[in-house]
Amino acid sequence: MKPKSLLILLPLLAIWIALAWWAATPSGSAPASPPVTAANVNTSGGPTAMGFSTGGAQAISSDAMRDQLIAILDLPPGPHRLQATLAAFNRWMEKYPSDAMTWGEDSLEGHERLEAMKSGMAIWAEKDPTAAADWVLGMAPDPSKNDAILALAGAWAAQSGPAAAQWLDQIPNGTTRSQAAKTVADTWSKTDPAKATAWSLQYYSDNNDAAALQTSIAAWVQKDVQGASNFVGNLPSGALQTVASNNLALQWAATDPIAASVWALSINDPRQREEAEVNVIDSWAQWEPKKAADEVTQLPDSDTQIAAAGTLMTQWVNSDAVAASQWLDQLTTSPTKDSAIVSFSTGLIAHDPTSAMNWVLAIQDPAQRNQQLIALGSTWAASDPATAMQWIQSNNLPEPVLNQIVSSYYGAAAAPEEPAATTDAAPAPTLNPDEPVQVIITPSSITTTTSQSDAPAGDTLPQPTPVDTQPDESPIIN
Repeated sequence: MKPKSLLILLPLLAIWIALAWWAATPSGSAPASPPVTAANVNTSGGPTAMGFSTGGAQAISSDAMRDQLIAILDLPPGPHRLQATLAAFNRWMEKYPSDAMTWGEDSLEGHERLEAMKSGMAIWAEKDPTAAADWVLGMAPDPSKNDAILALAGAWAAQSGPAAAQWLDQIPNGTTRSQAAKTVADTWSKTDPAKATAWSLQYYSDNNDAAALQTSIAAWVQKDVQGASNFVGNLPSGALQTVASNNLALQWAATDPIAASVWALSINDPRQREEAEVNVIDSWAQWEPKKAADEVTQLPDSDTQIAAAGTLMTQWVNSDAVAASQWLDQLTTSPTKDSAIVSFSTGLIAHDPTSAMNWVLAIQDPAQRNQQLIALGSTWAASDPATAMQWIQSNNLPEPVLNQIVSSYYGAAAAPEEPAATTDAAPAPTLNPDEPVQVIITPSSITTTTSQSDAPAGDTLPQPTPVDTQPDESPIIN
């Protein structure tokens, strides 16, 4: 046969063989999938996990996907099974979200249930957030429902912040709703912080909940602080503008406290200016209390300085009471120092009550001093009556102050004649209001330590010089 004839016959022969093979194959049949066993489960979660591929032309029924997920649960529990479970569940969610979520809520357990509810709801929200929202509200009221709602809120807000925000009205008022609002604000502000903040401000007005507002302003400050400050400055004067400016000051000071302070002090409204600057100090003191303290002493307005000093000490006493007391000791006697002592002693009373009470004696204003003596003295007497009463007897407290401290603990106008025994070796002293009390003044050069102090040995708190008190002239705060 000639070569040219071979070139023609060979392709024809190949076609004939192919047709014969196709004719021998049963119509509509397809290669059978391997049985689902632990051996062929791909725990990496790839597209061929469970021995099938979702990218093929063949449709996989919801029941088949459920059975394949059930087979995974025969594996030993742990991170690998969790990963495989979520991979199979999420594939089921892509095709049959209602079936998957309903089965998952009823049949999955532990971590697998919690994680499936979150990931499944996020997937469903991307496809049909309205249907997902209708379903999730029917879940049993437990933490898994809370997680699912938050997942839905975040995924929906990424698509449409206004739609997600409107949906929040369907969630009963409470912790879950507040967390969902914060999630919506956080996600929405990544794409449109101005609208997210405007909505958050209205949400605060309607619900008295500032969590969403704090989140949206924080995101805006990170993205465009000038835009955020212009927005707040252009709000109508009133309570909402004050709330917005306070939140802006708090968030701005966390990243640039000096600039935030300059902005706060430029506010025209005196009350709003004071509140904004106090929030700046509050945030600043959490990171750099010494620099925040320097700012407090430079504030031009006395009322702002008084309020800021108290806020400073509330933060500083928690992080470094020794440094805070050293700064406090060098302040000149003034209403600012009194405010700082009140906050400092309040924060210290649970850790070093003797030092705290000694500082209270250094408050210049008699009314404020007596009010703090009663408040902290009552707290101390409730936790350690023996030591507290010994200190009270050793200091020249006005009789009405002493009686209020004692009555707050014993529930009477004066101490009982035989107080109950305490865990200390010595019984609590008997107080007689008619008996004169010896005055003992502790100089500022003497430091005091107690067994209750958290400060290490050798690192004691400076003690103040108590002001001269005149019991008969000191007003009592009831």
